Amino acid sequence: MSVAVCLAVYEVHANEATHAGATNAHLETIMVRPIGQTPLDGERTAAGRYRFDARYIERFGGPDGSVDGVLRLVPGLQFGESALTTESLLDLRPESFSISGGRFYENQFLLDGMSITNRLDPASTNPNAISDVPGHEQSQFIDSALIGEIRVFDSNVPAEFSRFTGGVVEVETRRAGMEADGSVSYSTTRSDWVSYRTFTRDWDPDSGTLPPEPPGTPEFSRDRLSLNYATPVGEASGVVIGLSRARSSTPQVTLGRTRSQEQENTNLLLKLTTPLGDRGLIDWSVGYAPYSNDRFIVDAKDSDFTIKGGGYSSTGNLEYAGDRLDHQFRVGVNYSENSRSAPKDFFNWANTRSIDWGRRADVGNSRQGGFGDLDKEQGSLSFRWMAETMGNDLGQAEVRHRFGAEANHQRYRFQRDEDLYVYQNPVINSEVQCRGNRYDCQQREQYFSTRSVYPADDVEVSLNEAGLFGETTLNWRRVTGTVGLRYDYDDFLGNHDIAYRTRGSLDVFDDGRTVVRAGANRYYGAALLTYKLREARAPFFREYRGTTQNVVRDWEADSGEGTFRYVFEDLDTPFSDEIMVGLRQAVLGGVFDLQLVQRDNRDEFARTTTDTQPDGYRYYLMNNDGHSRYRGVSASWYREFGETLVGLHLTYSETRTSNADYDDPVDATGSGQYVSYRGERIRYGELDILREDFARPVVANLSLSRHFGERIRADLNTRYRGRQFVITRTGRVVDGELVELPSGERVFEQLDEYERESRPVTFITDLSLSYSQPMPRSTALTAQVQVNNLFNERTHTVPSGQSGVEIGRHYWVSLKYDF
Repeated sequence: MSVAVCLAVYEVHANEATHAGATNAHLETIMVRPIGQTPLDGERTAAGRYRFDARYIERFGGPDGSVDGVLRLVPGLQFGESALTTESLLDLRPESFSISGGRFYENQFLLDGMSITNRLDPASTNPNAISDVPGHEQSQFIDSALIGEIRVFDSNVPAEFSRFTGGVVEVETRRAGMEADGSVSYSTTRSDWVSYRTFTRDWDPDSGTLPPEPPGTPEFSRDRLSLNYATPVGEASGVVIGLSRARSSTPQVTLGRTRSQEQENTNLLLKLTTPLGDRGLIDWSVGYAPYSNDRFIVDAKDSDFTIKGGGYSSTGNLEYAGDRLDHQFRVGVNYSENSRSAPKDFFNWANTRSIDWGRRADVGNSRQGGFGDLDKEQGSLSFRWMAETMGNDLGQAEVRHRFGAEANHQRYRFQRDEDLYVYQNPVINSEVQCRGNRYDCQQREQYFSTRSVYPADDVEVSLNEAGLFGETTLNWRRVTGTVGLRYDYDDFLGNHDIAYRTRGSLDVFDDGRTVVRAGANRYYGAALLTYKLREARAPFFREYRGTTQNVVRDWEADSGEGTFRYVFEDLDTPFSDEIMVGLRQAVLGGVFDLQLVQRDNRDEFARTTTDTQPDGYRYYLMNNDGHSRYRGVSASWYREFGETLVGLHLTYSETRTSNADYDDPVDATGSGQYVSYRGERIRYGELDILREDFARPVVANLSLSRHFGERIRADLNTRYRGRQFVITRTGRVVDGELVELPSGERVFEQLDEYERESRPVTFITDLSLSYSQPMPRSTALTAQVQVNNLFNERTHTVPSGQSGVEIGRHYWVSLKYDF
């Protein structure tokens, strides 16, 4: 990218002018035009890029500070089933999504050119896990008010990007303009503004059981405050300062009384932009984005704990226009955490005379405590250099080269400061003698016979990554072709990965209106450091004890079934081979795009489990047996006219997979083994396993934003998700055919049962209305109301015949003051 483009909002093209009259003097003709009016404009190398500037972020970014509404404008990008659940109302974290069939954690997220992809167990979701903390695929959650531009790549991804098998999301923080501007905004929603639907599971009156009670609807409040200011400094420099805070509070009944669980996410940004001489431009930014979640274990005494995420980052960017090369240098530091502060040790007491809070709350036992402090940290230092040549003539063709290198050093840490004990299997004994021990034994009432021990641990692993990449683009008449290679190495997997990147386009009529595009590419995924940490950690073990003449004995190691250890070695890097064909056509004043994307993913991470080995352990063995494939065809149309933005897309896709994620076993049932499917006995390998989440076969989206006069604006987003059929394992076992054992005995074989499940269509419309009132001294006050699920449609997140709650129409209210 040239420095001229960075210094202005316009792209400047200099063409050689014809000589003027008898002077025979050559002058430069300067043509100035906007970079691009729709998300498809501005891309000339056939890359599958969608670019959203500040207009789209302002109009389709949510009042909660997310950019989910912007990302919904991208065909081939699909949100998961959880995006419409009641939890989505409360959770401050961004919704997860898939790009071109990749799993949600297989995308690459970049902030100002540096990765903020989280590799600390991004698929973990359980807040009450003993040895883990819920993760997210993004290490920081950036508020939309701080974002200047978003770029999404879903296919034909240039060679400068790597370590993904899904897609790439680039986020650039905003820069200061030529004049000072600022804003203060506040937005809020709450459970009173939500229409709920409650469902109660089916009940058979002849079953002899009481009818089930309908589930309660969740209560919550949520708000967001944002302050932003940008100003020029001196003749050409600028500073941006941004601060935002989002909070949600959810009351929940525990042990018979109501208490609140709270989340908070803060964003702080300081960014300086300044020229370096006549040819250079420097951006330097510092960001701080901590996330916290104050929770408790429901119906457990003294169980309050806090989950912390997010962190800080600093990025420096230098763009310099040389005589023959345009250079870009980036250096970044990033730190993030997934940590927990919690009471040490967890007790599953029986309800007795002195330990009775469970009985008083009508709970079967009296639980107490927590799972202790746990710290998981990720830090990185990154450097990247990229250069691009001017256009050089090669006969009648123009040739450009783009190449660069990058190096990353990352460190990951898992720390538990003290041994953690989880006490189980209480034994009620009115004669038990605790020998003065009141910690895990209650005199003349009860004692614990079993406990799990999670040893104190402090494990640190590091990862060094290096990459080289280069592309050559040739423009000849109506044809543009790009050939590129990328080399990657990391010292964890130890693999030398070489990926080809090729793409091209044909301007059919040489007028820019009809362009055919195609490409063939390979993408390599990232090393999964979660398993390296797990491999290095000390495994938990169990201890037991009894009594002798009613006197409790000391704890002894359990010699029964072995506990688990992890093995991660000699693995290949997961990769995805892609073929893309597309047509881009100017029509009805906008840009229409039709594309077919085919992905075949191999060597994906999965695991198998061994039996107990001679050393007493069972092993989780990581392997490359995972595989998946994606076939998708999408049609989209974008147009901008005046103050109106229109976008429409439809995607049909199919994603097949061997395992849901890296913790899911591959072929837990062997492909040759028989299973029961819809009452028939068939081989497991004959089942057509479709991915269950992020895989609706038909998805459509309509977006519309329009100004009515100078004060009123309406933004509409309507999305359709078609019916989905998936094949799932029910968890039940049924009798199959009679088989003869080696002993001669004939028994019925036991077959795992699979069924075909239907997920209904969802059709959701969101509408936002805003009114802006001019104020003195060129300021303005804007009020906004956003109505989500405008027509109160069903979300179908509650399966048929089950109990649950669905969200219908709900509101956000916002107030913003621009100065």
